[in-house]
Amino acid sequence: MARRRLIAAALVVAAIAATGATGACTRSGRSDDGASPAATAPSTTGSHPADDADEPAVEDPIGAHAEGGSVRVAVWGAPEPGAPTLGGAAVRSLVLPQLFFAKPDGRWGPLIVEPGTDRAADDRRSASFRLRRGAAWSDGSPITADDLRRSRDERFVEAVEGPADDGTITLRFTQPLPGWRRLWSATDAITPPRDGVWGGPFAVASTTAGLETVLRPNPGWRGQGPLLDEVRLVLVPETTMARQLLQRGDVDVIAPLAEPRRTRLLQDSDGISIHSTAADGGWWFGLRVNAERVAPDVRRAITSTIDRDRFVSVLLADEATRLDGFGGPQDTTWSGAGWRGPDTDAVIAPIDGDTIDLVGRIEEPMTGLLHRAMQKRARAAGGRFELRAAESDRVEPWLAERSFDAVLTVEYDAPSICWRCRWESVDAALATAADSGDLNAVGALEAKLAADDLVVPIWRPRATVAWRTGVVAPLRANPYGLSAAWDVWRWHRP
Repeated sequence: MARRRLIAAALVVAAIAATGATGACTRSGRSDDGASPAATAPSTTGSHPADDADEPAVEDPIGAHAEGGSVRVAVWGAPEPGAPTLGGAAVRSLVLPQLFFAKPDGRWGPLIVEPGTDRAADDRRSASFRLRRGAAWSDGSPITADDLRRSRDERFVEAVEGPADDGTITLRFTQPLPGWRRLWSATDAITPPRDGVWGGPFAVASTTAGLETVLRPNPGWRGQGPLLDEVRLVLVPETTMARQLLQRGDVDVIAPLAEPRRTRLLQDSDGISIHSTAADGGWWFGLRVNAERVAPDVRRAITSTIDRDRFVSVLLADEATRLDGFGGPQDTTWSGAGWRGPDTDAVIAPIDGDTIDLVGRIEEPMTGLLHRAMQKRARAAGGRFELRAAESDRVEPWLAERSFDAVLTVEYDAPSICWRCRWESVDAALATAADSGDLNAVGALEAKLAADDLVVPIWRPRATVAWRTGVVAPLRANPYGLSAAWDVWRWHRP
């Protein structure tokens, strides 16, 4: 099944490419900010001062640029607008209205919110803003506070009040919520009043299920851009295939997942430019173990088969950094090997005779290699990991249903982490307190995750984007972007 999906994706890309123009060839270039993320104390908002100081989201203006043209963007998750997956969320972030979008530095930029109008109350139990004047759905009907009321997350939003005479809308929260800007943003959006209606910078022109989605500008959009006439999001789930298609001119933009020598391979391509960021961001790769199906001693044995230090430093040098905690650069909850006790055969012995159902995503290029490394360690203790690899749109429901023993997974957290969204089942009280900004609760929740061997964060990838210089002007990688097209409404011809 997976093989058929890969072949089908390649055929669709080839068919699309047959109608596209090739770009001018220039020598490959690379810009790398080279900066290390600032060291800050663990917090529910990482190292991003916009939430801590509650600075309003300000828009970066788009200058005068060449308009028109079509760009083909390779995405590793099926670009289906209605899919409850990260691939679906990446499309929805472009075609449905969102309050904010995540910038590369971890701050929030305004989308449907009028720039500079967003404020939180001192007690963080409410926030206010105005929507852009004239913002409308693709059928011409206005986007209103009623749309927010209809699609609110009742766990966090108690009420949506307004608009007042000046257009101000006020959100009342169920608890203090310093990370409130993630609401209706990042992986969430304002749901449309009916099917086939769009409210983001783009509207869906057509979809080939599981393979391609074509976007065109939404006439009801009142934000900046879009400057392009068309964006084609094309499924290319395999990183080597994505690089080859870019080099051949069959796609124009890629943001491949981390793998050995990824940057060097892209640098050696004529007519291709790349940009990479420092490693801190919202994406992470790790191991999760299902406490409902796996006993504590076996969970400890499973997590002890991973040599995080060696795997990341040797195989992913310059492409990723070891992830020691979710609360910011200074979070060292999973630092070194001490968190899981001595790395001895006695620790791994409880898996003797067991076959562990290990789930993985076929799109993630390092999953197979990590599985083999774990398998070798387990085999010495008489155990076995049986890898059940599948496409992301199948794996993500398995995670939600908890139908796995262990999973090697790629996951995403917005700049303002939602602790309750991910870890409420582990400890609801601690997760709720962590979302309220309680740093002690963050530490206690992570300590529980580590001590109970429920999750092992392994690495954060460097965000890298590569593009054909003759087709699109310079792009910027975003470690918080859901796809390479995270700000495609700003793209333009060179």
